[in-house]
Amino acid sequence: MKSDYLLTNGNVITLDRSSRIAEAVAIRGDRIVAVGTTAEVSALCHPDTRKIDLGGRSVLPGFFDAHPHMDREGLRNCGGISLVGLNSVSAIVDKVAEAARSRPEGEWIVLMPMGGPPFDYVNHPSLLREGRFPNRYDLDEVAPNHPVYIRNVWGWWARPPYPAIANSCALRSAGITKETLDPYNIKIERDDRGEPTGVFLEMNRVSILEYTLFQKIPRFTQDDRLRSVREGARAYSRLGTTTGYESHGLTPAIMRAYREADERGELSVRISAPLSLPTSAKSRRDISDLLYQWAAPAGGRGSNTGRFRFSGVTVDHADPNIAGPIARDYPYEQWAGFFSQGITDSEFIEIGTEAARLGLRLNTVVATSPPYHATERTIRMLEEIDREVRLQDLRCVGFHLNEVNSDQLKRIRELGLTISLTPSFIYSHSTGLGLDRLGQDAVPIKEVLDAGIPIALGSDNVPPSMLFTCWEALVRWDDHNRQSLGKSNLTREEALRICCQTPHYMNWEESSRGTIAEGMAAELVVLDGNPMTCDVDLLPQLKADMTVVDGQIVHDAIVATSEMQDV
Repeated sequence: MKSDYLLTNGNVITLDRSSRIAEAVAIRGDRIVAVGTTAEVSALCHPDTRKIDLGGRSVLPGFFDAHPHMDREGLRNCGGISLVGLNSVSAIVDKVAEAARSRPEGEWIVLMPMGGPPFDYVNHPSLLREGRFPNRYDLDEVAPNHPVYIRNVWGWWARPPYPAIANSCALRSAGITKETLDPYNIKIERDDRGEPTGVFLEMNRVSILEYTLFQKIPRFTQDDRLRSVREGARAYSRLGTTTGYESHGLTPAIMRAYREADERGELSVRISAPLSLPTSAKSRRDISDLLYQWAAPAGGRGSNTGRFRFSGVTVDHADPNIAGPIARDYPYEQWAGFFSQGITDSEFIEIGTEAARLGLRLNTVVATSPPYHATERTIRMLEEIDREVRLQDLRCVGFHLNEVNSDQLKRIRELGLTISLTPSFIYSHSTGLGLDRLGQDAVPIKEVLDAGIPIALGSDNVPPSMLFTCWEALVRWDDHNRQSLGKSNLTREEALRICCQTPHYMNWEESSRGTIAEGMAAELVVLDGNPMTCDVDLLPQLKADMTVVDGQIVHDAIVATSEMQDV
């Protein structure tokens, strides 16, 4: 069979059963038609074939991010004026002054959080040159007639507390005075007279500040959602991610954005997602009706529309003190992209049983994060559901697993769960989640793998790189405490397989994706170094020079530096 294009003179890490290393790949349409030496594969050339000389670069099956929050990556560009690189109060005030000069009086000036991704957000006064946060009076000096608001960071992007800043005009617009009570887990900083200083310190990882005190701030629009999906997909393609699974679920607005981007040919990453259920915003009757209607398109293996696939539902049991304020603003989802669900155990079991009876795959958090999440608690609820409806055939997903014992592993396997883990929790949230106390037992990737449980890893968008995720899975570095949490006991190949191959089980595609072999889907990433042999600490620094999804080159940094010739 003739090919559309050839990748030659490369280091092709096939991840087939024999761990074969090849030199070249031929692609026709959306399939791989040959893998072998450059000479062997070149025999498939015809006059219109393009030959791409890889110059020794490495080729892998594309990365599968099992928890990407891809739309959030693009949403960073829609949330306000960037403060990245500004490390002083004076520089932040200058940025506000610049914005005020270009806007009519009375118009909101909204800025993104102080600092920037992935690990440099400001959460302590010492991180700014003056040793303090800006306050209402600093912002009043340059924008007295504009409501100004510096957003607090989405909690999983940084460590608490999460500061937000408002000027006097914004405080008046929001109706915030010395009598205003502090919302749940939010501190309104006050001066000696009890007046708000304009500084708000939130401890909630899922922020409710804009659902409580600052509801008047301009909100994300559907156009913003579409832009966030489009730009997020491009960013993930540049990192070599070809497939993602949004296990936390998506709201209808985000699903619509994905569908529209896909229809416009702007979705460069294959995305699968369940529906996030608005269980805290709707009555049980409404949820029951929603499940009934959703079962037709999303039951079983779900439905595909090009590169966007939807199947199943996500059910959660988060903090009701957070879910409540968010539910009152339904259907707005701010940064999250999913609905916060503060339901009881009995409600979880009831809703989960009804969904499973309709053939809807369940997705849920299996983390231990007191007081609302506990691995044992979630397993018991799933077992209750399983007594009524067999879960094994639904390929249900448990995500964010951060600790587990041998008995729980056995029960997880019996339930037929796929387990998704988030190595970056060790890097960024070790102390907050108690992982530093667990040490070697934290985020048990090897234990899940050895138990024969289908396994996947997710970036959680912090950072969005699966190369960083792979590195963190191997080294288990706790950056907060500057220590490693024990040995991973993973080989380099095992880590790469978990990042590129095994997650395709989640989409019922394990026989057609995740291996570079004849007849498999042409889903590839070309790296500028060898991830199997490079120093482990160089893994996050490797660059994706090309990304291929279903035979289409969606990211290409090679064409500018290497010859692309017709044969």
